[in-house]
Amino acid sequence: MELKDFQQAVLDTFDGYLDALVEKRLNARKVEKLIQADPELDLAVPDYTKQAWEALGAIGKLPKSRAGVPFSPRTDGAGRPVPSVTLKIPTDGGKTLLAAQAVSRIMGKWVRANHGFVLWIVPSESIYTQTHKALNNREHPYRQILDRAAAGRVKILEKMTPLDRRDVESHLCVMLLMLQSSNRESKESLKIFKDRGNVRGFFPDGDDFQAHGDVLAQVPNLDVYGDGNTRQLGNIIKDSLGNALRVTRPVVVMDEGHKAFSRLALETLYGFNPCFVVELSATPADRPNDKSPIYSNWLVDVRGTALDKEEMIKLPIDVTVRGDDDWRDCLRASFEHLNGLQAAADKLHAETARYIRPICLVQVERTGNDQREAGFIHAEDAREYLLTLGVSEQQIAIKTSEKNDLEKPENLNLSSPTNPIRFIITRQALQEGWDCPFAYVLCSLAPASSRNAMTQLIGRILRQPETLKTGVAALDKCYVFCFHVATRDVVEGIKKGLEQDGMSDLVDRIQEGDGFGPGGDGPRRLKRREPFRDLRIYLPVVNWVEGKQVRPLEYEQDILYRIDWDHVNLNGVAEKIPENTQGHETRIVQIGLVADPEAKDFLESRELGRDKIQEPFDPLYVVRSISDIVPNPWMAREYVETVVGQLSKRGIEGDKLGAVGHLVLETLRAHLSGERDRLAEALFLADVEAGSIQFRLRTDRHNWVMPDEITTQRAANSQELRRKDGLFVEKSLFEPVYKDDLNGYEQSVACYLDGERALRWWHRNVAQRQYALQGWRKNKIYPDFIFAMAKDEKGNEGKERLMILETKGDHLDNPDTQYKRRVLDKCAEAYRFENVTKRGDLELVVDEDTTVGCALIFEGEWQTGLSKVLEG
Repeated sequence: MELKDFQQAVLDTFDGYLDALVEKRLNARKVEKLIQADPELDLAVPDYTKQAWEALGAIGKLPKSRAGVPFSPRTDGAGRPVPSVTLKIPTDGGKTLLAAQAVSRIMGKWVRANHGFVLWIVPSESIYTQTHKALNNREHPYRQILDRAAAGRVKILEKMTPLDRRDVESHLCVMLLMLQSSNRESKESLKIFKDRGNVRGFFPDGDDFQAHGDVLAQVPNLDVYGDGNTRQLGNIIKDSLGNALRVTRPVVVMDEGHKAFSRLALETLYGFNPCFVVELSATPADRPNDKSPIYSNWLVDVRGTALDKEEMIKLPIDVTVRGDDDWRDCLRASFEHLNGLQAAADKLHAETARYIRPICLVQVERTGNDQREAGFIHAEDAREYLLTLGVSEQQIAIKTSEKNDLEKPENLNLSSPTNPIRFIITRQALQEGWDCPFAYVLCSLAPASSRNAMTQLIGRILRQPETLKTGVAALDKCYVFCFHVATRDVVEGIKKGLEQDGMSDLVDRIQEGDGFGPGGDGPRRLKRREPFRDLRIYLPVVNWVEGKQVRPLEYEQDILYRIDWDHVNLNGVAEKIPENTQGHETRIVQIGLVADPEAKDFLESRELGRDKIQEPFDPLYVVRSISDIVPNPWMAREYVETVVGQLSKRGIEGDKLGAVGHLVLETLRAHLSGERDRLAEALFLADVEAGSIQFRLRTDRHNWVMPDEITTQRAANSQELRRKDGLFVEKSLFEPVYKDDLNGYEQSVACYLDGERALRWWHRNVAQRQYALQGWRKNKIYPDFIFAMAKDEKGNEGKERLMILETKGDHLDNPDTQYKRRVLDKCAEAYRFENVTKRGDLELVVDEDTTVGCALIFEGEWQTGLSKVLEG
């Protein structure tokens, strides 16, 4: 599964924190040894979790939105520091995918083992079912990520699944747990803390009091029989799941972490003695008013605009409020609008073979069999009226707590062409965890008192099918129809829904319709400003030139499949793999200690360890796992054999190789990705030198042409962008410019450009739709701004210069951004040497009086960087 840019940026930041943690923990352990050697030293063991956090903050890698919030340390039940981070990810931003990737990285970099225990806590039954299904499916990307981390040895467990220590010592055990199972009013009431017969091998025999005492000395917060507050020789540890977790020190994944932020929930969670806690939430919680304030440690802050840029959600949201007295008029309007969307979808299918079947969610007031009272809109009322409109029985589904025509949505593919469903009637049963990208229309027939349920349903219509815009305006946004309620209340309800989904920055993308049409004004055309209407503006594109044939460069055909894989350099790969085996052997001895309840001579079971449970290294599995990087399976097999041979020379073979198999895979994937990009870059530049790849303005129309008009989804009365002097921007190529079409950073850049005397015009380039540069990687570069300089600093006419500008937030300084900088720097370098370069180089000359340049600036230094760009 290919990661989105913002997802990769999240993981890059996460990797950076793990690297800092490893370094700071090593320093803390050195201090511990000094204290042990000389207890009289006036030293304190530092909190390496805080030090690592501060190290990231010092280099500007933490969210600026949390600059004033202090780091909030966590400790486990034994008083040890616990790394705890929160990934703020909007709903539909891929939290489960990022959670699986985070677990893989924690096991490889922090735990440094391919076995152990992961406690995965989810907030609801629907999410539990979806996650369990995905992790149990070996073909699912989430499971494959975990398989790579554990060399294929993954066990998915539930709360009552039998658990043996041998499982934990030989597999990556992932236990799914409902939030309600770990967050009760009283810990004592939890089954997880009660003794049960199917948790084996974690503690000594019941009559070995000394052994129990030794374990309690190491892990003092274990539950024991009798007076739990007394720790004395004779205490017997309970064979409970809770105690097993405490001694295995699990990695904890907390989905919707803000729902487990009470004092008791945090005490229970960290009482499991986790070695690492990853919280994922769209709206993380804080407890600033507590006597000892507790804050979520936001490692990243992903905004809704990131999802919109990656085409993962439908925006804007068109809202139509019906003022009629009859709810049937509102439902009929929704029906007619859905038919219009279906017609657009049918046309799209005929032209592109892409299948979409728009679905309408109908929210009613009553659903129960005994609740069909006069004056309330019941699910059956809505169903019967839809039938009169010509909708068939098969196209209507009712989803309530009593009736589920969908027969569990996780087992029914609503995106299948054979599925007839077009209307789903519910009250509030389709909340978090329910997923159908084909849901386009929400028809809310409930009164104002039920706005909260409508707020919850907003998130169900946001997801974009296939996370790819269609290019059809009607199919790239979603719609809300409401009956007999104040428009203000509806808009506020939708805003609240977006905020709860972690997309508060998108509340401005709500458009109010006229109350009787199919959803507002729809897309409107914006024309160029009068001075520029007859101006022809051309920009060079990256072309593949072969004789007289000229076409846009295609990554796979022209770059990837032409890479000479014989030149891949595997030096250094094997040296990165640690001999991570000794710790495993010690733990296997413990398996022998409890393998036979009748055994007294525990050392006899030593030979039952690794030899019998260690799975061998599987080279074919590794070959399959790198096929997305190396398309040639024969070369991929050769690379794996080479690395295995290098490891064998270091003595890592057989069981040792199997034990580090996950590290071999992850290290090889990272190295091959770098090698692929290195060879692709060399091939790209060589083709430029040979004239096969050209980046120049041509006379044969193989250029990008600035359109004469663009479209906007903003209402005509939307707020326009103003400069600091209070005046509207006046040098934009198109007018007007709406403030909410740009984020805060982009607004600052636009206003700065607009105030420059030497600037002729500027344009905010729309990602995925307008001007793009194809480099030597798959994803195209969509610059943020294009502008023209035609005057000197005094305002006199001079040589015209077209500039292509990419802007990046400081938190996005990752390998992808560095790649974009290199591509743009190549363009700028070519411009500087344009008069002496050979034919075919990145020649950016338009004519004698016009040149083109490229640049990238970061948010933290944007004014300085932009000033240099403007100065040329």
